[in-house]
Amino acid sequence: MVGSTRRTLLAVMLGLVAAGCGATGTGANATSASPTAQQSVAPASNLADLRNRPLNQPAMAADGSCPSTPSHDVHPVVTVGKGGPSFGFGPGPAYLSGIVQLYPGAFDNEIWMIDATYRGPVLVRGGRAVSFQEPITFAGQGFSSAGAPPLEAAVATVTIEGTVIPFYSELDLPAADPAYPQGSWRLFFARTHIDAPGCYAFQLDGLTFSTVIVFHVPDAARPGG
Repeated sequence: MVGSTRRTLLAVMLGLVAAGCGATGTGANATSASPTAQQSVAPASNLADLRNRPLNQPAMAADGSCPSTPSHDVHPVVTVGKGGPSFGFGPGPAYLSGIVQLYPGAFDNEIWMIDATYRGPVLVRGGRAVSFQEPITFAGQGFSSAGAPPLEAAVATVTIEGTVIPFYSELDLPAADPAYPQGSWRLFFARTHIDAPGCYAFQLDGLTFSTVIVFHVPDAARPGG
């Protein structure tokens, strides 16, 4: 069991309160590489099409290092709730935020931000040893919506505050509801479980884009875990 309340508060502070604090300027052992560019993909029409896209996993650099994607400033406009973080990983229009380091075992909290210019669904996958809890919401925080479990069975479970929570091999971020404000970014709160240290990537697939965010998970204990 882990101290999830403290980490939840930390994630919310990083993701929502830190909106005025600027970008961290660092990634998980980030290199000086440019943010990972979008890949050219054929347009899709639904999540089933997105699942058919190949999953691209990171390759270790020649020197054995992990070519992690650095964070950078973003300027989300969130008209629902308390606003969003001012930093993100990836080139968009979907970004990883709310956290700057992931650790093996237990779970980490993330905020996934989606630019208002894109209102379709986003499929997040991590490949080997990576699993996701479906999105959850907190009253008054302005997160876009809770998620529904993927069709497949859970691939891992994590005990959080005495409750066994299923984690899945993918994270399904639904399309914007027609009533959601046109000019507002969407924010989703979700948790990730990573089995072991290593070099990993989140692949974010939308109907018109695909991008990969590379990160390093150190062989180290989670602070305060």
